[in-house]
Amino acid sequence: MKKIFLLSILFLFTSHILFAQTNNYKGIVVDQETNKPIEAVSIKVVGKSTYTYTDAKGQFSIEAAKNDFIELDHLAYKTKKVSVVTSASISLSQKKISLDEIVIKSHPLDDISHSIVVIDEVKRGSQARNVAELFNDISGFSIQKRSATASEPSFRAFKYEQMNIKIDGGTKIVHACPNRMDPITAHLIPEEVSKIEVIKGPFSVRFGQSFGPIVNLVTKTPTPDDYGVHGSLQSGYESNGNSFVGRAELLYVHEKFDVTINGENRNFGDYTDGNGILTPAAFKTNSYSVKAAYKPTNEQRLQVDWRQKFGKDIMHAGLPMDSPLDDSNSLALDYKIKNVSSSINSVLFKSYYSFVDHLMTNHLRPSFMKMDAQTPVTSNTYGGKFEIGITPNDKLLIYTGLDADIIKRDGERTRIIKKKPDGTDIPVANRPVFVDAVWQDATTSVLGAFAEANYKLSDNLAMTSGFRIDFVNSKIEDPKGDTTIMGGTVVPGFASLYGEGFDAASETTFSGNISLKYRNKGTQIQLAYGLGTRSASMIERYIYHFAIGSDSYEYVGNPFLNPEKNNQFEVAILHRKGKFNVGASVFYSVMKDYISAIVRDDDDRFKVIFKNPFSHAKQYINVDANQVGFDAYFNYKIVPHLELLTDIAYTKATNETFDEPLAQIAPLNAHLGLKFEKDSYWFDIRAQFVAEQDQLSASFKELVPTPSYTTFDIRVGIEVFENLKIGAAALNVFDEAYYSHLNFTFKNTTDNTIGSRIYEPGRSFSVYAKYNFKLVRESML
Repeated sequence: MKKIFLLSILFLFTSHILFAQTNNYKGIVVDQETNKPIEAVSIKVVGKSTYTYTDAKGQFSIEAAKNDFIELDHLAYKTKKVSVVTSASISLSQKKISLDEIVIKSHPLDDISHSIVVIDEVKRGSQARNVAELFNDISGFSIQKRSATASEPSFRAFKYEQMNIKIDGGTKIVHACPNRMDPITAHLIPEEVSKIEVIKGPFSVRFGQSFGPIVNLVTKTPTPDDYGVHGSLQSGYESNGNSFVGRAELLYVHEKFDVTINGENRNFGDYTDGNGILTPAAFKTNSYSVKAAYKPTNEQRLQVDWRQKFGKDIMHAGLPMDSPLDDSNSLALDYKIKNVSSSINSVLFKSYYSFVDHLMTNHLRPSFMKMDAQTPVTSNTYGGKFEIGITPNDKLLIYTGLDADIIKRDGERTRIIKKKPDGTDIPVANRPVFVDAVWQDATTSVLGAFAEANYKLSDNLAMTSGFRIDFVNSKIEDPKGDTTIMGGTVVPGFASLYGEGFDAASETTFSGNISLKYRNKGTQIQLAYGLGTRSASMIERYIYHFAIGSDSYEYVGNPFLNPEKNNQFEVAILHRKGKFNVGASVFYSVMKDYISAIVRDDDDRFKVIFKNPFSHAKQYINVDANQVGFDAYFNYKIVPHLELLTDIAYTKATNETFDEPLAQIAPLNAHLGLKFEKDSYWFDIRAQFVAEQDQLSASFKELVPTPSYTTFDIRVGIEVFENLKIGAAALNVFDEAYYSHLNFTFKNTTDNTIGSRIYEPGRSFSVYAKYNFKLVRESML
């Protein structure tokens, strides 16, 4: 906590820095093609700390010396550097904006409160086991680890389906495993993610039913600068686990069409934590993707995206079973046309299908001597979106459309008993066989309609407001019946437990948002309110006596759960001037019917079915809750190319129904970094501070506080020659023994470590190399 205090002092101290200015120059910035003025272009005097922005008429004035150069930067245009004496009129050429980026807009008043993190796999200097690891440096996020491949991000008080995670703004890949050992973050090549975009709450209705944040994993899309035939070869190694990564990428980019092919192999071993204990974490994956697009005109793009992953030999530290197989595939088809007419800004169509085939067995565990257990499960997900952008006038942009997501899961667990309780073998022909329903052949469909308007109230002030309605249907086709356990006790199935109507549910939910955003030069202020609504997931409705949580409790679903409602208020302020960039968000949420779980030791109908340290299962229920907190950052450019980076985030969440802290909430965390970056070499020193979490939920049976920890990482790199870059990293330099508050309990062991949390890797050294090549130049096409 002393380090957290010092970091807070750093925030306050460095915010008082003052900046000098010189002579005044004026100019205007226009679009190269349309000659229309461009608003909110960032204009910086090269080598100095002077910044300004263009106004609504594209005009600016800036203090500079006669021989100075200015650099112009805008999200939708290519960066340009010019002399101040030639700055009377400057034209910028448009940058190619990916079809699928869901938050970024060319107009500065169109976007919503969000964070953007650009990923550079070489400058990371290390290879992620899972896409979730890319969230480690994003303020407000925590990672829950169940195994090396089964890690998922959480944000503030939101986790699992409370977070709306999509690939390229549309595709969903839904886990088949009830223990979430195959989340969406396990089915995407980490190095293929170019950017992560986060809307911090239910502040948009355009991307499906959302209770909390909206997260978009943006994969790489070619730009005109990529014209030709070219690609890259990449390879990486990590010492802790003796892990290897190999990847290849090939692009063919033409004015009318482009094709991108990616392939990768990952072979990770078991790692050693900071205590020197070997943690089962090995896995092997082979993945590839093909993305092809055709542009009939400059205003149209038709794109198809196909990807497959083949996983095997996956060891799960947080589960008494492993996965000899974890395969997935997805197909997405997108079409967008812009500038259709004077009143229709755009038409967008997205469709997707994804499939996950997951197998869990205990064949490598000691329990296999007594019982043969196998759980093959599958998930099928498909859906799409149709959206029209309407511009009645130059101040109003309206998005309206329809979207759908349909999920179907199935699977059974088969247990063959091989030994009697006294240890004697049971003859093969007489071995009892038990079949346990996993998903009870469940289906959920969500069909939605939405409209969202962005209205420019003045040159500096804009309002966003939206509304959506969703029609949700859930059902199970193969409900589990009553189960007789040892001693003759009958544990009721869903029909006996819940009675009539348990097997189907239909709901109509409503969501909405309204926000005001003010922007003037380097200052931006946003006031936002969002009502996010989410229907219960399949696990929360239909799981039947499975140990699926971070503990060893069995969980029982509740088909009569009400939809969760999140009334979230947020104030966000950011300011950029000269050498510093500072921002903060303060939020408060009133959450009605928040879905949590409690131990039902008050009701013998919830007695556990399987041998378990506990006598009764947990049941999903609705509670009322709230959360309050903040996140903030401060970045300071010490000298050219050298920057200080800091951030801090904290969430306090309360279960109002039981007058206690809400379960599974990450504690205060902060980052402090120093980054030096030039084109030919770079280094990055980063520290993470995580406070103790002693705010525990008694009803959820959170019993032991999670200790605080501090980790340090060092990353360096060099461009050896024009097309070869090498990055290296020392991770967890001081070999800290630590685990996240959200990590699962360690189950893959026969010794006394059972019951402890899964620790993160200890000290590790890694290297990553990337070689770019070009086979055919643009002029040859």
